[in-house]
Amino acid sequence: MDNIDHQKIEQMKYLVIGAGPCGLVIAKFLKDAGIEYEQAEADDDIGGNWYHGVYQSVFTDADKSTMEFPFFPMPKDYPHFLSKKQMLKYYQDFADHFTLRNEIRFNTTVSWIEAIEENKWKVYFQDGSSYIYKGVIICNGHHWDMQFPQLPGNFSGELIHSKQYKTPSQLLYKRVLVIGSRNSAVDIVCEAARSGRSAVLSVRDSPWIMPKAFMGKPLSKYSSSLPDFIKPILSRLLVRLTFGKHQYYNMPDPKHKLFSKLPTMSEELPYYLRHGRVIVKPAIKNIIDNTVIFDDNSSQEFDLIIAATGYKLSFPFLPKELSRTDENNLLCYGYSAYKDYKGLFFFGWPQVIGGIGILSSSMAKGLIDLIRLEECTEQPSGKVLEEMGDQLSNTYRPTANQIFQWVAKHSLAKMMKAAAIFKNEVPHRNQLTAELTSNVNKHSPVY
Repeated sequence: MDNIDHQKIEQMKYLVIGAGPCGLVIAKFLKDAGIEYEQAEADDDIGGNWYHGVYQSVFTDADKSTMEFPFFPMPKDYPHFLSKKQMLKYYQDFADHFTLRNEIRFNTTVSWIEAIEENKWKVYFQDGSSYIYKGVIICNGHHWDMQFPQLPGNFSGELIHSKQYKTPSQLLYKRVLVIGSRNSAVDIVCEAARSGRSAVLSVRDSPWIMPKAFMGKPLSKYSSSLPDFIKPILSRLLVRLTFGKHQYYNMPDPKHKLFSKLPTMSEELPYYLRHGRVIVKPAIKNIIDNTVIFDDNSSQEFDLIIAATGYKLSFPFLPKELSRTDENNLLCYGYSAYKDYKGLFFFGWPQVIGGIGILSSSMAKGLIDLIRLEECTEQPSGKVLEEMGDQLSNTYRPTANQIFQWVAKHSLAKMMKAAAIFKNEVPHRNQLTAELTSNVNKHSPVY
């Protein structure tokens, strides 16, 4: 167990892990709040997935009014939907404007985190160094731990994940099968229709297809002020007016209700479906060499399979006891904290329906208040939130309105009032278990 110099506790910093969009936002708010911090970024520059992850031809599905930070407007000459280059430039300008780079340690990968005495956290880095922090704020994103499907049979061609797809040159003159129905799957299969010999989309369940804009305006211009209960009604009408019926494209109707999953935003897919350039097939039944047999017993030969099958929510630098995930949902309070540990926060892990930009101020303010709450009460913020009646997160796809409503109901004053019940309790101490304090695996997977 580490011995801590109690005279230096107040000078200890928080560690922010990741310098993608969410990491940059919380860094800005920590700086404004006068909370000492430093930031660890595994890459050699900022931007997260926009820097290292997305394919070159990607454009945002949400328009710029929902992607931009309200306190840092995007350039007026930016279009409604932004390219990778524009998004990355925006985040770089954001970091430079608020002088955030000075606190970022680039090419710095976290390999392990453990709770130690006095509610502090010891962080081990891949270069062999380790430091003690007052708290840790995890912003490592959710678009990096690739999830591959379990394919029946053995494919003799090339199999990659959509994250490994970068440019149309990878599709040139190839017979391409894309597995999945979300935005990246649809984007890539449309690029295959332009660059490849053939393009097939394999889906277990047909997606709801919606346009990015209607009557010349991004959809967010219509829906931003609507209550959540009416959005599915209007969206269903919009689907009928724009995409029409799935049977028109030789596709079965979706098995799920609209918005029980995120709809797929595409104006290209209907075009290529109508022209026969993209063919939709059901799930894969078997693979023999380069021949794929589908559930409808049809078969086709392919040179390349691209699995656009999403990502796992993953924190490989945390002990199992602290990685409380249920599929892609993090079982925490207030989208951020546990009830039995102080100084450990998660930021930006939900895949919010709507752009992160418009939510950034509220989400960051809420997290700063949770930090202040813990420092004032010496109790885990999750414990206080539970006392206020909060439940563990039950979805990784909350709506923007749900986030706004949560923040509005959880001001620092209200949380401090709820925390008064604990005023006579001894200061909380993070539980030290054998799992957390022994056999530290410095060679565990890293993000």
